[in-house]
Amino acid sequence: MTCLLLFCCVNAQSQDKKVLGIMPIFDTSGDPFGQQFAQNLTAMIYDKLEGAPFEVVLLNPGGLYNPLLPDTQDYVQSAGVTTVLVAVLKPTDKPQKGDFILHLEAKLQEAQSGKDLNVSNYSGKISHNDALLDAAKIGVEYGSNSSYTARRSHDLISAMMMSNGSRPFAKQPLGKLALSMAAQIQAQVIAQMGATGSASSIAGGACTVTIQVKYTAKKATSRAYDIIINGQNNSLWTKDGVTTMENFKAGPMFLQISVADPPYRTPVQDLYQANTILDCAKPERNLALELGPVGDALLRWR
Repeated sequence: MTCLLLFCCVNAQSQDKKVLGIMPIFDTSGDPFGQQFAQNLTAMIYDKLEGAPFEVVLLNPGGLYNPLLPDTQDYVQSAGVTTVLVAVLKPTDKPQKGDFILHLEAKLQEAQSGKDLNVSNYSGKISHNDALLDAAKIGVEYGSNSSYTARRSHDLISAMMMSNGSRPFAKQPLGKLALSMAAQIQAQVIAQMGATGSASSIAGGACTVTIQVKYTAKKATSRAYDIIINGQNNSLWTKDGVTTMENFKAGPMFLQISVADPPYRTPVQDLYQANTILDCAKPERNLALELGPVGDALLRWR
C-alpha cells in the first residue's frame, strides 16, 4: 500500500511538471530583415524566460516548418514539452508616409492536443529610415566575406543578441523593438503557465564536454558547421561537427548552429537554436544535436 501511494505521488508530480517548448518564430513579413528579426526574437524570448519556474526548451522542427500546417505534432510530443509557444511575424504595414508597423501573433498551445490556450497580438513601430538602414546593414554583412561559411558565421557573430560585434542587433532600432516584444511575450507566458514552482538546481564547477552535430539517417553527414555556444564562436575548433570544450562552466548552455553543407534533399533550418543544462555532477559529457530526415533536431546527452 505504501509503495502504491509513493508511486501515485511520484506520477502526480511528473504530470504536474511544466515544460515550455519555443518554436522558431515563423517569418511571413516579406521584409529583408524579417528572418533575422525572427531568429533574434526567438533567442530573446528564451533569454527572458531563462530561470523561469518551469523548464524552457528551444525547439527545432526542421526546414519545412510551417505553423499553419499540423505536421509537427509527433516532433513536439517527442520533445517532452507540455506547452508550446508558436509565433508568426506577420506582413509589415508600410504606409507611404510615417512609421513601419511590425505585427506578431503569439499563441500558447497544449502540446498533446494542439489546442490553443492563449492567443495574443503585438505590434511595434519603427521609422522608415531605421528599417531601411538595418536592412541595408544586413545586406552588407552578408557580402563582406568570400565563403558561405564565413558569411554565415560573421552574420551570427555580428547580429545575434549575445555577440561582441560593434553594433549588436539588440542595440539597433529593430533589436530594441524585438526586445520589447520579447518582454511582452514573457508576461503572456508567465500569466498562462503560472509563476509557481522552482528552477532546476545543478552542481557548480567546470568540466570537459564534447558537442556534436549528427544525423539520425545512415550515411548522412556534413562537414562544415558554424557553432556558437553561450555567445562565443567555436567554429574554428569544430571538426566534422565535433567541438570539445575544456573547463566549461556548469550551467545553462545556449547553442546556435548552422549547417553549411547539408545532405542532399535534407531541408535543414538556416539556424538551429537549442538549449540545455550542463551539470558536472552527472556522468554525461557528450551532447549531440541529432538531425532527423526533415531537418528536425533535438539535443540529447550521452
